[in-house]
Amino acid sequence: MKIVFSILLLALLVFSFAFELDADAMALHNEAFERSMVAFGLAKGLNAVISLIQGTELSFAPMGIGLSISVGEVLDPFNDMVERFSWVMLFASVSLGIQKLLLLLSAKLFLQVVLAFSIVFSLFALWYKKLHQAKLLSFSMKILLFVLILRFGAVSFVYTNELLYNSLLHTEYVASTKILKKTEDKLQEIKHENTQITNSKKDTPWYDVDVVGKYKTVKSQLDISKRLGDLSSNIERASRKMISLITIFVVQSLLMPLLFLWFLLSIIKWIFRVESFGEKLGVILKI
Repeated sequence: MKIVFSILLLALLVFSFAFELDADAMALHNEAFERSMVAFGLAKGLNAVISLIQGTELSFAPMGIGLSISVGEVLDPFNDMVERFSWVMLFASVSLGIQKLLLLLSAKLFLQVVLAFSIVFSLFALWYKKLHQAKLLSFSMKILLFVLILRFGAVSFVYTNELLYNSLLHTEYVASTKILKKTEDKLQEIKHENTQITNSKKDTPWYDVDVVGKYKTVKSQLDISKRLGDLSSNIERASRKMISLITIFVVQSLLMPLLFLWFLLSIIKWIFRVESFGEKLGVILKI
């Protein structure tokens, strides 16, 4: 059993210097950060276009009856949700930034060297009878497990988080971002066409009796009103998808890091709380 345990420690020593492991973890982290930036950009884009058209009114007079529709009445609740969503995405970005710092720390050569010394000392304590009888095996293994958590904690979290995303969250993320992008495009169209109508009214003299031009203006106004009605249902779908995105990033950027941190802290507390750690290990290894 001691031989198997020694081989395991040597494998950890080689594994700790696997730079591809750190590079792959950083690449996965960058992908997660890019996803958060895409969602944050959608939130800011929606907020910007809503701010531009929220105070406008779409007015027209078909058959001599004056009608007006306030865009803000439709967009106010949605804009409140967009602002809250942008705060969630800002928090998610900050959380990912902290995770990147931990990844950079775990990849530092200093930590790898400390881990290598811990493994070598643990092997000496394991095979040299006087050392493990002096309880140095227990001390060395506690330090080794602590350094292992520092070395591979952030890396293992990134891989676990990415596995969760690919298996459960990827499809919903793609569908949600598409809906939000379509909603932003529709709002941009309404803003653009409303600007055109406003300019045409300013440019047309009061004595101009161009029937065809008036007909096109009224038709365009009616089209915009119809699009505003269609937009209401689209906003409802976008609101549901925004809630889905909030759920995704809260799970990945808040719940998962806290759960993982609690798990690591529990392991560290257990390691340093157990006084007979070396004796239990000795019984397992039969030394």
